[in-house]
Amino acid sequence: IVVFTVLASAAVVLAAARSGAVPPRAAQDLGDQAEKLGAFELVERSGRQISEADFADRVCIVSFIFTRCQLSCPRITSVMKSLQARLEGSDVLLVSLSVDPEHDTPQVLAEYARRFEAEPKRWWFLTGSRPLIYNLIQRRFKLSVMENPAPEAGGKAEAIAHSDRLALVDRGRVVGLFDSNEPAALGTLVDQARRRALPDWVRALPTVNASLNALCALFLMAGWSLIRSRDAMPGSPARPDAKAFASASMLQVPRVRGHIVCMVFAVFTSTIFLVCYLVYHYYAGSVPFRGQGPTRWLYFTVLISHTFLATLGVVPLVFLTLLRALQRDFSRHRLIAATTFPIWVYVSVTGVLIYLMLYHLPIAGSGSALPI
Repeated sequence: IVVFTVLASAAVVLAAARSGAVPPRAAQDLGDQAEKLGAFELVERSGRQISEADFADRVCIVSFIFTRCQLSCPRITSVMKSLQARLEGSDVLLVSLSVDPEHDTPQVLAEYARRFEAEPKRWWFLTGSRPLIYNLIQRRFKLSVMENPAPEAGGKAEAIAHSDRLALVDRGRVVGLFDSNEPAALGTLVDQARRRALPDWVRALPTVNASLNALCALFLMAGWSLIRSRDAMPGSPARPDAKAFASASMLQVPRVRGHIVCMVFAVFTSTIFLVCYLVYHYYAGSVPFRGQGPTRWLYFTVLISHTFLATLGVVPLVFLTLLRALQRDFSRHRLIAATTFPIWVYVSVTGVLIYLMLYHLPIAGSGSALPI
């Protein structure tokens, strides 16, 4: 059953891969190329001094604007205003960084912020020295910014050319860039920002879940080893007689008792896993896989087979196996367990594998190669 499910999952993934080219995404996950912001000092519209320490434990969405801009900046700031509404109730900080600091004083930025109804605690407007800001944008955010030597009258060409992309910053690291023109990219940005800003205990749940899966697999292997041992039943080195096994005295056999304990703990850890899994996805939603190419095919092959067997295999089969054991119908218990065991082990082991691929697989910067 396990082998057939894996092969069927691989066929589904291969068919999906051949169905057509995936359109380029208007978002770039920087993966292992994520840059630290480094040291800096800027000024918020309130006059407050802002440094890298203020971003050390925050998740931020950063835009690049200047108040005299008549083309892209009003649109970008309107997008940020919409994000302010969409991220209501989260701990995500919005930041608009001026690329025209000589003109955009804190007072000018304060008036500009009022026009867009920016909430002071949730949306900062920053200014500072031009060399510092340009160095930060070009070297840390990896985006373009430059003065236009010949701006056209009437605002047809901006005085300062700058990127209209939005940057996602997670605790002082630039982790993603998103096209502010694309609704799909903005939706991805909101999802990622919310997930990264979750409380520490929620963000720790994937590791807890993987540990529970690994522990369950160990209990299953130990329980199987104990019941398969030739010493499990005196005088019956192969398979114990069902009637003899049903005798209360058999519960005194150490390896039988050990088998029961291991199976109880396997069920217990699986139950805790299910609760933690549901809690995490209630808060965080689904987490997209960042890998590409063959790694992506492998991931979805494992994921599809894991999900199918966990839902339609483990839950009903474990219930039936336990039911037969509680009814002391050990002939049927053994028969059903022969199917339940490999499926349950596969689901537990692949649960750990999915966690490693989703959260710890080294990923180079991915996404569309958009103009910046």
